[in-house]
Amino acid sequence: MPELVLELGCEELPASFVRKAYTDLESAVTTRLKDAGIPFGSSQSLGTPRRLIIQVTDVAARQPDVEKEQRGPGIATAYDADGNPTKALEGFCRGQGVSVNDLRKEGDYVWVTKTIPGKPTNEVLAEILPAAIRGLTFDKAMRWGNHRFRFARPIRWILAAFGNTVVRFDIDGIESGDESRGHRFYQPETFKATGYDQLLKELRSRKVEPDPALREKKITEESVKVTRGEPQVTAALLDENVFLTEWPTAIEGSFKEEYLKLPVPVLITAMAKHERFFPVQAEDGKLTNRFVSIRNGGVDEVVSKGNSWVLNARFNDAKFFYDEDLVLTLDGFLEKTKGIFFQEKLGTVHQRALRLTELAHAIALATGASADEADYAAKAGLYAKADLSTGLVSELPALQGLIGAEYAKREGFSEPVCWAIASQYDLSKNPTIDCEGARTATRLVIADQLDKLAGYFGIGQVPSGSSDPYGLRRAATLLIEAALRWPGAFPSYKGLFEKAQDLYQAEGFELASGTAALSEVFLSRYNAIFADSRHDLVDAAIAKDYTGLEEEFAPQLVRFRISVMEKLGSDVPFIQTATRPQNIVSAAVTKGISFAFRDPLDSLENLQSEAGSLLGGLAKSLVQPVSEASKSEDADLLIKHLKSLEGPINTFFDSTMVMAEDENVRAARLSLLHGVNLLLRQAGDFSRLVISGD
Repeated sequence: MPELVLELGCEELPASFVRKAYTDLESAVTTRLKDAGIPFGSSQSLGTPRRLIIQVTDVAARQPDVEKEQRGPGIATAYDADGNPTKALEGFCRGQGVSVNDLRKEGDYVWVTKTIPGKPTNEVLAEILPAAIRGLTFDKAMRWGNHRFRFARPIRWILAAFGNTVVRFDIDGIESGDESRGHRFYQPETFKATGYDQLLKELRSRKVEPDPALREKKITEESVKVTRGEPQVTAALLDENVFLTEWPTAIEGSFKEEYLKLPVPVLITAMAKHERFFPVQAEDGKLTNRFVSIRNGGVDEVVSKGNSWVLNARFNDAKFFYDEDLVLTLDGFLEKTKGIFFQEKLGTVHQRALRLTELAHAIALATGASADEADYAAKAGLYAKADLSTGLVSELPALQGLIGAEYAKREGFSEPVCWAIASQYDLSKNPTIDCEGARTATRLVIADQLDKLAGYFGIGQVPSGSSDPYGLRRAATLLIEAALRWPGAFPSYKGLFEKAQDLYQAEGFELASGTAALSEVFLSRYNAIFADSRHDLVDAAIAKDYTGLEEEFAPQLVRFRISVMEKLGSDVPFIQTATRPQNIVSAAVTKGISFAFRDPLDSLENLQSEAGSLLGGLAKSLVQPVSEASKSEDADLLIKHLKSLEGPINTFFDSTMVMAEDENVRAARLSLLHGVNLLLRQAGDFSRLVISGD
């Protein structure tokens, strides 16, 4: 069976766009083939900065025929009194391309079974392929020339072939054909291809390696061969170079040794982040004055010389600012932050530093820190943003935190403080929180995000829809992830957030309460964070009911409840039983019927129900065990306690009228059910669970 090959050629795409673009294009084409009912075998996709390539094998030559049932006019309308076809029926037959003899009567209507012949696949592809291309989305798109079509970069050619025949279509005036192009610099001439293997062979003969995996292998192997040390090839930097090149070639370069006196983060950031070079280490682990760059064209000597010139110039600028920074200590830089605004309505970076030191100290105490660790957190909070006033950070903004840590080390700050300052912008730098440095760093991250959220929520900057210009959802995500990674029990964020708000108030800022906004943002984050769990289980773990409980501020509790719900989610009889107390009490709350809302199990003297007394006694005996099982996150023990309520709850409902006419009796029975529901709510809101078949 024939194959489909599509190559979309364009100006150089940003490296971060390429992989998503060619996989999205593959998915778009194969999905549309399925929707069109065209069978096919397998598919694959490749990409470079200048081209997106897909192949689909064993594609059927045409769509299968489809039988379609078409209803015609009612029988009373279709035939006259003598049983002859009416004008309405004749018109229906003409419209469907059938004769009266093809019709049949079923019920009150006439029907016809039509066979719709499938189209040749080439015709269908002429519709599918441009639709798939037009459907691609990018973080940023552009128009060019007089074109109205938007794409990441201007499209220059489209190769589309099915069974060695061109699939004809156009994208805003750019017509498809059987021509591709080689490497922009080495062999830019066009060539013809109508098959996948042919296309790849011709590209490789013209210095284009279309397979990202092979480009990655080439970069990795050559980087080691061309230098005398060990190139620091990180996954992110390797991936970026893979998608910046079509024919990668590794070359070694060097810079002046005098620049090795600069802090290591400056050297690495300038090489890796700004120039996409691989730094090179010696055997002792120290950086050398050599680097490896990956070129996509040009002559080795010329490119290497140019790279060295650029890097030396950048290091020369960095050295100028570094030498100027040596005049001040971190206290001096902290003083200078009085002239830098954090946010117009939220004061300066210096005011923020004063808040962060107190907030980080409070977080340390709330998370069981020793006196020393609490002091580390406070000091890290005070100096965390001091480097924003340094010359080096103003020249290389990506060094925020890293430069502060370097200068802190220079002044003899303790290791945990330096560690925290260096990793304050990246929670992933502390995947395991198992030492003073990692704990201090995590506490600083938490303080930073809480202060940010308290401030922005306080001035009404709450994310809405897709708009979140200040990254507040990400800040909430960092808080949740920090709590989930914490090795011990982590407190509710509600009290810590209120502390952050109080610190603004102490500085004279009048802010609105942001607790409701924090709750909303937290709740919106959990489904993404627990994406591997069923949505209804997550909803059950975080749902609010008439009790108004605020468990969403306790990420560890949410995680625990999801684990409980995963074990109970298929126990339909228990779920149905567990929802009964909540349903009837929620209805009573809605109607304004009174009962004992606080300490409900202490208000059962008017139950007048033997089953109610038994249920109440059991519920009282479970209050402490249920609480302890929840605090210790013992899912099996909690489930054991809660399931012991199942029989008594059903017996109570079977034998007792809850909504009794006597107000005192009714209130006692509602209080009992409220107390039972509070126990069940230790596992979550069972009414949110989706029962199979519902």
